[in-house]
Order: sequence, then C-alpha cells, then structure tokens
Amino acid sequence: MAKKEEEPEIVKCYSGFFKYLVQLSPLALLLRLTNHFFPDKNIKVGVRGIEGWVFSNLMLSIFLSYFLPASILHQWKHLICLYPGMRVFGVTVYQIDVLLFGWYRETKAGRKHEVRSYLRILLLLLHNYVEIIFWFTIFYRGTSSAFHNGNLLFDSFFASLNYSFVTMTSFGHTSIYPMENWGYVFSLIQSAIGVFMALLIIARFISFVPKPKTSDEVEKSLEEENKNLRKRVQMTEQKLAELERLIRETIEHPSLE
Repeated sequence: MAKKEEEPEIVKCYSGFFKYLVQLSPLALLLRLTNHFFPDKNIKVGVRGIEGWVFSNLMLSIFLSYFLPASILHQWKHLICLYPGMRVFGVTVYQIDVLLFGWYRETKAGRKHEVRSYLRILLLLLHNYVEIIFWFTIFYRGTSSAFHNGNLLFDSFFASLNYSFVTMTSFGHTSIYPMENWGYVFSLIQSAIGVFMALLIIARFISFVPKPKTSDEVEKSLEEENKNLRKRVQMTEQKLAELERLIRETIEHPSLE
C-alpha cells in the first residue's frame, strides 16, 4: 500500500492553534452565544453580515475614541478597553489564520480555496487597519500617565490619535515615549501589528492590480510562449495526478488472477 504523505507537525500544530484562536474572536463568541440561547434559529453570518460587522466596528471605534471623556477612560479603563482588546485580538488572529493556514486547511480537506473578490478583501483589510488605529487611540487615552508628559498630551483625542497613527505606520513618535510597562506593551503590540498588516495590505494590493497589456511584439511573443508553457504544465500535472490515482487503485485493489 502506498505510504501516505505525513503532514508537517509544526504546520499541523499552528494550524490547529490559530483555528482555535479564531473561535475566541468577538463575532465567533457572539454567534456561539446566540445559537446557544436560540438553537432553533441556527444563525450564520453571510457576506453582507461580515461586511456590516467590519463597518460597524470601525464606526464604533471612531465614536468611542472621540466621544468618551478622558475622566471616564481613566476611571474605567480596564472595563472600557476589554472589547477593543478583544476586537484587536480577533482581527489580528483572523488575518494571520487567513494568510497562513486557511488555504492550507482547505487544500488538505480537498476543497478549492478561493476568495469572493480581491477588491472586497482589500477594502475589508483597510477597514481593519484604520479600526485598529482608533482602538489603540482609546488605549493610549486610558493609559496617558504611562507616557512622557502623558497627562498633558494624551488626554486630547487628536494627540492620542496622532501617536496611534505614527506607531501603527512606523515605530513610534520621536518626542513621545513610554515611561511605564503598559506604555511599552501597547506600543510594541501596535508596532508589530502595524508591520504585519502593512505587508499584508501591500501583498493584497499587488494581487489586485491587473497586469497591463503590452504592444511590443517581442513581449507579446514571450507572453504567448509563457501561456502555452503554463498550459502544458497544467496538462502534465493532470496526467500525473490521473496516473497516481490509477496506481493507487491498482495497489489498494489488485485484480484477482
């Protein structure tokens, strides 16, 4: 019998780990609670539901970061920052899972992995990017004393937003720096998320941009040769797959003499 190809343990481990972490996101927890209390409904989130969820969270992050008074943020910062923290965690884990492991699990299960639209996934990713900037604005306003001259600078919405934007798009402001552990933790986490999501946005954008056609005859001939070569490679792969299937069937079910 043909030996089954072993799945790399490190890939299997991280794939299962992130599949579990995705279930801890606010949307997954909300769906689980809803279906628990209303089992007959069997509620699922479709395409429009996902888009509405992303947009509503973006609007919520903007609203809370601007309208919440600094005094309430300082007094109730642990409670107020709970949902923003869960949301940032959910977005980051989901994007890592989709990029690294989602397609892998689909392929291993024998299902075809494809996205609904490159433009849609790029727009949703940009929404997530901006949303995280506003959630961290709330974090910085709530922990203003953890930064240099924090009480003077970070009680302002625009000062906190500016620091959050600079930290997300680079590695922090030159004249503002953390003085306590919370400040270092938030800045390091946001910088790491910012680098990862910036690379992801660039990759998604490049995959979305269509390749322009050329009028040069030499380049046209090269493109045609590459196209024909890809077709031949595809046909060869199909024939090899069919041959492998026949060999496997022959080994597993040998004919009786």
